[in-house]
Amino acid sequence: ISEGTILPLRENKGGVLNKNNDFVSLSYHDGEWFKLGGKYKEKPVLEIDEPVVYLGVFIHQWGHFILDSLSRAWIISKLDDIKKYKFAFLSENNRKIDGNYLEALKLLGLKPSQILVVDQATRFKEIIIPQMSTYPDHSFSQEYPQIFRQMVKNADIANISVPQKIYLTRTNLKVAEKKEFGEKIIEENFKRNGYNIVSPEKLTIQEQIAIFQKGKEIVCVNGSIPFDIVFGSPDLHLVIINKTSLLHINMFELSEVSGIEPVYLDGYYEPLKSFPKTLGEGPFILNFGKDLKSYFKKNGLKYKVPKKYPSKLVLVKYILLCLKISGKNSIKHLIGKK
Repeated sequence: ISEGTILPLRENKGGVLNKNNDFVSLSYHDGEWFKLGGKYKEKPVLEIDEPVVYLGVFIHQWGHFILDSLSRAWIISKLDDIKKYKFAFLSENNRKIDGNYLEALKLLGLKPSQILVVDQATRFKEIIIPQMSTYPDHSFSQEYPQIFRQMVKNADIANISVPQKIYLTRTNLKVAEKKEFGEKIIEENFKRNGYNIVSPEKLTIQEQIAIFQKGKEIVCVNGSIPFDIVFGSPDLHLVIINKTSLLHINMFELSEVSGIEPVYLDGYYEPLKSFPKTLGEGPFILNFGKDLKSYFKKNGLKYKVPKKYPSKLVLVKYILLCLKISGKNSIKHLIGKK
């Protein structure tokens, strides 16, 4: 697009306008969960006489970053000279791209100085809009897996030591502490059998790639953690413990991307069948039940579980959270009607 404008994210609208101020439909974010984009009135306040590549929406959540924010990033390896381009994202509340999110983009060959979060309407000399490589029906183009192959190729993991048996825990995540109960019991049983307990949120992206490339066996609870399967070696044995009866369809897609077929074990207890309503909202009670016991016995592993779990205290906390979520959702529904 010559002399186009990028609009920042405002109430789920934003994206690219051509020089006639028409919205360019290719810049619409048509994700499985997020639908973002569209025109609104805002005159350009900045003009940048440089070419820019539009990479879409930055979402500060690891799973959605992999699925949504990197969907257009396949273009980076196709450009003849990436040094001459800036790379633009839209971001909710203009959130800065830092930490492992920034490191991921650096592994694709970008320098921090090339990355822009557009926070006001900006006109560019030229805007390249790559097509998304992930689709809302959970399919993907052949370009999508190449993004992660490039990251693995560029990662410096030769000197990173990795245990052969790893349990990736969520127990140190503050967000998990508030709505997930019982993982510690599962974690302790894997630890009892020689698994190294690792908190993935404390790792750099290079260390995460090293674990999924060099580890022989990884165990984790379903969620964003196993999304790192996209960095995995084909020889990896990945065990995913389901924390709910709700299917995590994205994992089937990412398994196809990586060529790795995980082992899924049910590790949940759902006393109220209407909860959880979503994979992220919760609450969740994790339980060392039939599936896990069978897996441990089959593989000659020892385990020890409490005689009574969940406890009355856990059940009370669970029910209170369910009531709180129901109340919030009812209020949102009423406000939406108005």
